[in-house]
Amino acid sequence: MKETTDELRDYLHNADSFHVCDLYELKLANGTTAYYADYDRPVTVGGRVYVCDGPQFTRDGIKLSAGITVDKMSVTIDLDATDKVGDVPLIQLAHNGGLDNATLTLKRAFMSEPGKIVGTLTFFGGAIEIKDGGGLSLAVEVKSAVQKLNVDYPVRKYYPTCPYVLYGAMCGLKKSDWGRNATVTGVHGDRDFQTGVAMTANYYAQGALEWTGGANAGAVSSVKLNYADGRVVLLVPTDAPIRIGDAFTIYPGCNKTVATCRDKFANLSRNRATPFIPLKETLV
Repeated sequence: MKETTDELRDYLHNADSFHVCDLYELKLANGTTAYYADYDRPVTVGGRVYVCDGPQFTRDGIKLSAGITVDKMSVTIDLDATDKVGDVPLIQLAHNGGLDNATLTLKRAFMSEPGKIVGTLTFFGGAIEIKDGGGLSLAVEVKSAVQKLNVDYPVRKYYPTCPYVLYGAMCGLKKSDWGRNATVTGVHGDRDFQTGVAMTANYYAQGALEWTGGANAGAVSSVKLNYADGRVVLLVPTDAPIRIGDAFTIYPGCNKTVATCRDKFANLSRNRATPFIPLKETLV
C-alpha cells in the first residue's frame, strides 16, 4: 500500500484531470542527495527543489503489487560535464565508484495545474547497480531492497571438500610463495612436455602453469598431471605450439581434501571441508 496524504487522496478521487511528473532522488552513501524533476520547470516539494535542467532520466515501466516481490527498474541517465553532484561531475562520480551503495528513489508528483503540487507518491526505490557508462550516457539498474532477500539459505553450505579457492583470500596461501620457475627441455606432444626439474609425482596435478616465455607467454594452462622425472601433461593443448626453451612458472594444485591441505600445504586451520557429513544420495 502506498502512503499518501488525505489531501492527495481526496484530490485523486474527485479530480477529472491532473498534471503529473516524475521526481528522482539520488542519495550517495555519504548522505549527499541530489533532486531532479522530469519536467519543464523546477518543482518544489516539502522545501526541496527538484531541478529540471540537470541530467535527463529515461526509465522502463514498473509494476505495483500488493505482495512482496523482487523487482528492479532500468534507468538511462543522459548527462554532460555540467551535471554534477556537489562539485564532481556525475559521470566522473560513477567511474570513480562514487555511486557504490547509492540509492535512487522514483516519486510521482501530482499537480492541480502546472507547477502547483498537490502531493507525491513514492513509486519505487532501491540500490543502484551500474550496467554501462561512457560518453554522455549512464545505464543503471535500480534494485528493490527486497532483492536482499533473494539469496540462497542458508548462506553457508557444507561440502565434503573445501569450498575455498586455492590461493584466495579465504584460503590464505600466497601464490607467489608456491611458484617454481622452469623451462621446457623436450616436447612429447601438443600438451605433453619435459622439464629439467625433478618433482614429486602429481604434486602439480590440478595446478596452474603460467607461461613467461615463448609463443604462449602470458597464457595460463591447467596441469592435468606430472611425473617425478619432470614431465608435465596439460589438461588441454596450448594455443601456440610448445617449443624447447619456453619458460614458465608452475604452481601446485589442491584437491580440497583435509589430507592435502594438512600434508601438502600445512594449511589445515583454514580448511572448510566437512568430510563426515553424509552426501545427500547416501541419506536414507
